[in-house]
Amino acid sequence: MANILKRATGQATIAGDEIYVVPSGAIITIVGCRASNNDPLNNHWVTFTINGSLVSGAETRLPTGSAIDIMSGSKIVAEAGDSIRAFSDTDNDVDIYISYLEQT
Repeated sequence: MANILKRATGQATIAGDEIYVVPSGAIITIVGCRASNNDPLNNHWVTFTINGSLVSGAETRLPTGSAIDIMSGSKIVAEAGDSIRAFSDTDNDVDIYISYLEQT
């Protein structure tokens, strides 16, 4: 079984951008998840889900120009077909970066 460290990036949206889908035959362990507010003027919020279940707190607040590590000190396992989505109160003002270990 191969273990490979990888990353996925995207931007949170009102509709919920699909940041990553675990490929068939794989299991991942999410080791890091950061959300950054790239809007220099406005506060925003972010919510992460896996298959519709909350991973972060609902509408986690992101002050102007700030970042938050959602996974600080914890790990989450996701299986083949699981979808990781990021929601926000605006489109394209919250950057997402996920680090994970893929086992295939």
